[in-house]
Amino acid sequence: MDAHTRKDPDGYFLSCVDPGGDSGLSLFHIKPDSFRLLEYATVPWRPRHGQNPVAVLVEWRLTYPGIHHLLFEGFHLRNTEGAASTDTTPLLVIGAMEQMIFDRGNPYEAIFEQEPVKGKHMATNEKLEMLNLHLDHADVQRHVRDANRHMVSHLTKRRYLPVCRVAFLGHTGRAVATSRPGR
Repeated sequence: MDAHTRKDPDGYFLSCVDPGGDSGLSLFHIKPDSFRLLEYATVPWRPRHGQNPVAVLVEWRLTYPGIHHLLFEGFHLRNTEGAASTDTTPLLVIGAMEQMIFDRGNPYEAIFEQEPVKGKHMATNEKLEMLNLHLDHADVQRHVRDANRHMVSHLTKRRYLPVCRVAFLGHTGRAVATSRPGR
C-alpha cells in the first residue's frame, strides 16, 4: 500500500502531468481503499495567450484543500528523427512547474518525476479501460490518458491495492471520471 494513504484516512490528492505542447493533466483523490479521478484537462502551452498548464495545477491546489502530491513525466532529448522527444516544449512546462513550486514554497508534500516509458508499458489502453480511465477513446484526451498511465504505474510501484486489483487481477474498478465544463 502507498505509505501516504496510511498516514491519513482522508488520503491525498495526486496531480499527474504529461508535459508538452498540449499537456495532459489529471487530478486524483487517493484514499486507503479507493481512488477517484476528480478533474482532467488538456492545456496547450501558450503562456502569452493565457494558456498554461501550471495555472491549472495552482487552481487544483487551491480548490482542493489537503495533502497534495505531484507526479510528472520527465523529459529526455533523444536523437530520433520525427519523434516527440525532439520537441523541447516539455522542458518549458517542467521549468514553469519548478518555478511555481519555488514561488509558492513547495505546496506539495511529495514530488515524483517518472520516466517517459514507464507508463505506457505498465498501463496499457486495456488497463486504463478496466480502471475507467481511458476517457472514451477521445483523441483530444490522449495526453490526459498518458497522465493517467503515469498514475497507474506510479501507484502500482507502491503496491497500492485498489489500482493493482483492477488493473492486474481484473476486479471491478472504483474510479469515477468527471470533468468540469470548459476543460
